[in-house]
Amino acid sequence: MLSALALALALCLSPASAAPSAAPSSSLASAAAPQDKFTPAQDDFVRRAASGTFEQKKNALATLVGLGDPRAAGVLIAEFSRAATELETLRKEARDTLYALERREVVVANLRAELERNPGVRDQISREEQNVSDLRRTHRSAVEKRDELAPWVDELSTGFATLLKNAPAGAKAKLVEQAAQDADEHPDWGVRAASVELIGRVAAPGAALQIIELIERAHAERAKLESKLRKSMGDVRKMEARLQEESAKNEGRISAATVEQYERAKREASEVRTTQTRIDAFVLIAERAGGRALGAESGKELDKSLARLMSAVAKPKPGSRLSLLSLLGHTGGEAVRVRVRAQLESEKDAAGLAMLLEGVAALRDTSLEALVIDKHLQHPEWLVRASAAATLAKLRSKAAIEPLINRLEKEEGRLRTDMRSALASLTGKDFNTNATLWRRWWKDNAESFVVPPEAPPKTSVEAAEEQRGVSFFGISTESQRVLFILDLSGSMKFSMSPKSNPTDDPSRPVDMPGPGESSRLDAAKRDLIKAIGGLRDGARFNLVLFGSDVWTWDDELVEMNPEKRAALTKYIEQVEAVGATNIYGALERAFDAAGAKGGDTFTNPTIDTIYLLTDGKATVGVTTEREEILAFVRSRNQSAGITIHTIGLSDAHDAVLMRRIAEDNGGQYVGR
Repeated sequence: MLSALALALALCLSPASAAPSAAPSSSLASAAAPQDKFTPAQDDFVRRAASGTFEQKKNALATLVGLGDPRAAGVLIAEFSRAATELETLRKEARDTLYALERREVVVANLRAELERNPGVRDQISREEQNVSDLRRTHRSAVEKRDELAPWVDELSTGFATLLKNAPAGAKAKLVEQAAQDADEHPDWGVRAASVELIGRVAAPGAALQIIELIERAHAERAKLESKLRKSMGDVRKMEARLQEESAKNEGRISAATVEQYERAKREASEVRTTQTRIDAFVLIAERAGGRALGAESGKELDKSLARLMSAVAKPKPGSRLSLLSLLGHTGGEAVRVRVRAQLESEKDAAGLAMLLEGVAALRDTSLEALVIDKHLQHPEWLVRASAAATLAKLRSKAAIEPLINRLEKEEGRLRTDMRSALASLTGKDFNTNATLWRRWWKDNAESFVVPPEAPPKTSVEAAEEQRGVSFFGISTESQRVLFILDLSGSMKFSMSPKSNPTDDPSRPVDMPGPGESSRLDAAKRDLIKAIGGLRDGARFNLVLFGSDVWTWDDELVEMNPEKRAALTKYIEQVEAVGATNIYGALERAFDAAGAKGGDTFTNPTIDTIYLLTDGKATVGVTTEREEILAFVRSRNQSAGITIHTIGLSDAHDAVLMRRIAEDNGGQYVGR
């Protein structure tokens, strides 16, 4: 790849390819002549990039770029691809270890609280304190490496841009075309992502157009994998049914051949899902890169790129429309703002409007606030009104407070929760969903009130009202279109209280509930039955249950009434814990039940809020990989807008996965 690119650059950047002149005077032409200088400069750069200090790297980069030799392009691209890929890995490691660290600190706190009642946990406290210490060290190392590498990535892109700047006329466009080919065809999606990021950073002529096309082709490639994935997932389900059947016939015994077939089916499905995950990661980087490239353009060049973008939005290729609308949300400038305004006024699809509003929020574009208040906060589709409320909270404008109170008074279900959240964020107050109290407070304070510049910390409720709606493990919503996902894996039999084995270490005896103690399942049942009581008659709901298998309480969504409430309560009381932990399958079944099909258009799911409860890590299903599960949720929920809350029981659950599912989907995470 890189050698081909370097060759292409050498051809397009060489003095022979430049427009003829009497006496070459450019630094490129004069510096490229002494060919003997390039090889030692290249060798020094490669050596310093691998093990030098930051200053040594910068000096080696400056020397290489200063030569103006076109062969330097391939060298810089190779190092940028390596460094940018490593930087993404470090960013993920820093974030994930932080989440894990926070969770282990909770474990230690729980164990210390247990110590007086159960001295046997003292050794476990020591082990967990060591775990905390190890995680802190790992996190600190990842942060230090990340912060050290990020400036180097910036320097590389600057150096590449400098080399490009000194290139002869016409070479820049050729460079972008060649780099785009690399981003489109390389077998490693990490290298593709780095290449498209570099295109966005150097902002050469034609970069935005190239990135738009890259996004379209990436989505087309992803779409081709869907049919293959459906077949693979069908094979997994068939094998799971066969496993259950064989186990039932043979007193729990399953043949090695059946197990091997099952594992092979899972591997095939996981390979497809992994590729889709990598494509999704590439697209996210491409959206940011495209916005950056578009923001660097002006005049006729910008007009051409915007015309191409809006044409692609009007007649999108499969799966690409929301990504292209998202690209606008990464771009500043008046010309783009005009297009965003026009699209906000003309857009018909709720998912498209939600994506545009997300961009308005990200850019803190207060010039569009009046439009959001007047049109989108009043929109007939609930997803748009929810997105408008979240956007107004980000814009931090006093003018949004009264319209949000007015909207709170009119809304029902989840939208009341969304309006309340926006008001609490803007004001630092919280009167729950009581519009009367909000209006009274606003009447007394409107004239002198100043919106805090940042999201304010939560304050105590100044006027309490009785909690209404659904509350599950402390996470509340007024939604009356709710789906609960309940883990029934075998470990749910274990005690809620941390004792000798709070993390379900298989090498240690399990913690079964003692006298007067509850199992995790008992605790989940109690809170679930209480949550069911918060659903009013007429509410739409269902219950997804999972261990190794996945099933629903009812084949269809159920409309709540006293008879259904009693029947569901009885059913919940009788369920037992058995099997492994199929988180992917449970989420898939939940999206199917909600009618969240994924894709580029809003399908108005029948459910707007999901609660996911588990006590463990994913161990069976189409995939057990965290990033693949997250990518799947994003692909199914991007155009549905379902809020997903997550609850993790015990200290054995995947806190990183559960927290990220909640954060990525507008929900809350609770770890117990």
